Amino acid sequence: GPVILAANHRSLADLLFAAALYHLWGWPVRSLVAAAYFEKPGVGSLLRGLGCIPVSGREAVERAAEILAEGTSVAIMPEGRVVRPEEWQPTGVGEARTGVGRLALESKRPVIAVGAAGTEVLWPRKSTLPRVRPWRRPLLVARHEVIGVVENLEARVALEKIWEGVRRQVNLADQVRKDS
Repeated sequence: GPVILAANHRSLADLLFAAALYHLWGWPVRSLVAAAYFEKPGVGSLLRGLGCIPVSGREAVERAAEILAEGTSVAIMPEGRVVRPEEWQPTGVGEARTGVGRLALESKRPVIAVGAAGTEVLWPRKSTLPRVRPWRRPLLVARHEVIGVVENLEARVALEKIWEGVRRQVNLADQVRKDS
């Protein structure tokens, strides 16, 4: 059945990397993306082509619940934005919003924590376009951990449980990059 994929967000490349991974892993997933990105020339077409869903603010949880009810998995980046390096460097992730915790509790769907590293090298936060260098390709690493169904918790506690899984996977992905 459908699951909730919760991932960190260091770069605009995260979405492209995630879409490629979900396809590779055979997971039909719809990603939630800030509605403003759909208004940008070229970007909106790309996002629609990837099956992304435009959302803004609190409607994100409602829209995600609808997607899950239709039988499709949903990907969420609970930080809600591309996080500045100085915010994620101490722990690997930025501060997450509680929506994914509420969604997990209300939908009773399993959660998978996804951690990605290296996308910030491919497409740095302030860059308009990715840094594509055929002679020096960045190592992109993704890991995942099944959190399972989150029940009988407050939304903040559910978020902490989910976000701790994401943090673990991001730190492991960072370590793989460091060791390579």
